[in-house]
Amino acid sequence: MRNMSKKTALIALLCASAAPMAAAKAEGLDGWYASASATLSVLNDTGGTIANAPMPGSTVRLENPIAAGYGGQLALGHSFGSFRVEGEFGFSHNTQDHYIAIVPPTGTIPADVKDDALRGMVNGYYDFSYGSVMPYVGAGVGIARIDINFFAPRAPFPMEAPRQLIKDGDTRFAYQLMGGVAVPLSEDVALTLQYRWFDAGTVEAHDVRGERITRDHAGHNVDFGIRIHL
Repeated sequence: MRNMSKKTALIALLCASAAPMAAAKAEGLDGWYASASATLSVLNDTGGTIANAPMPGSTVRLENPIAAGYGGQLALGHSFGSFRVEGEFGFSHNTQDHYIAIVPPTGTIPADVKDDALRGMVNGYYDFSYGSVMPYVGAGVGIARIDINFFAPRAPFPMEAPRQLIKDGDTRFAYQLMGGVAVPLSEDVALTLQYRWFDAGTVEAHDVRGERITRDHAGHNVDFGIRIHL
């Protein structure tokens, strides 16, 4: 009986000493935070169209294989226990070294293409635990500006000198879905690794003739960063 009383007292003492630490840890995750991360951007290969090419009344259909690129983002947010809300500003840069024209003659044509995206997003997250590894999921909505700089021979004339075909952009509604983990280094600092699907839909812009072009902008991203509670 005496041993049981000692065990009960020991358990009570441990619980009493652990409670303030747990509360301090949870409290440390509440409040304002800032984050920054670098991105590996892997856009989906996309189809596209150019109106009134190669001649009036016809449409050139394109396949655009896009190379992996890079990007980054900064965010300022607020934690409410397990929930977080933040504003994010980010960018990505991808390139393309050829395109495939689906028009007689169909073929692969060298190109120098830059696909740049700037975005402003509002994100919400749910953190699952306050352990040594903290998984989370999130989603965001916002606005993205997609700019396309397309320098290549025209589709019907693959041997001609490259020229500026498209230098334009479009501002689109965008959304993203995130899932990742945070690894705390201290009460206020954590490293983060997340997967992010980003989708800005179909970009509608114009080529240098003023004709309508379309091009999808969506793909996979891997973000590695740091989060600091202020």
